Amino acid sequence: MIRVRTGMLSLCAAAALVLGAPQLAVAKTTIKELMGDNFGGLQTILFGLISANYAAVPAQADVIHDHAEQLVGLIPESAQKERAQFLAYANNLGAHASDMKTIALELMKHDKERGVSSTDYLREALASHYGGMVTMCVACHNRYRPLPAK
Repeated sequence: MIRVRTGMLSLCAAAALVLGAPQLAVAKTTIKELMGDNFGGLQTILFGLISANYAAVPAQADVIHDHAEQLVGLIPESAQKERAQFLAYANNLGAHASDMKTIALELMKHDKERGVSSTDYLREALASHYGGMVTMCVACHNRYRPLPAK
């Protein structure tokens, strides 16, 4: 009887650790880690744009969109006095990512259906949203990047 209870306690403790692990990982995520992931995602998206292979774009756009939402809770000290501007950058980044996903899904649908009308306008819109995301990253980094210690 004791073995069963001990085994059940161990199983419950292990389950609690496993189920709680994603929450702990999110809580410990830093703004620098999010930006590193976004940079990698932007490279993947750029490759998809250049090669006209959009399969990886929706997933990467989702990651960047999720990160933009997380930024709302990770406002760095350097942005505290301009909180509204920082949030505008984060929200703009998320909107570009969301629009990019929608367009990429539409392009993938069109590419499967041969003989459809030109989709160049969608490819250009996708590139425009990519540029918008990069612009938001550059603007935010230029404004809020911590200065190196002297």
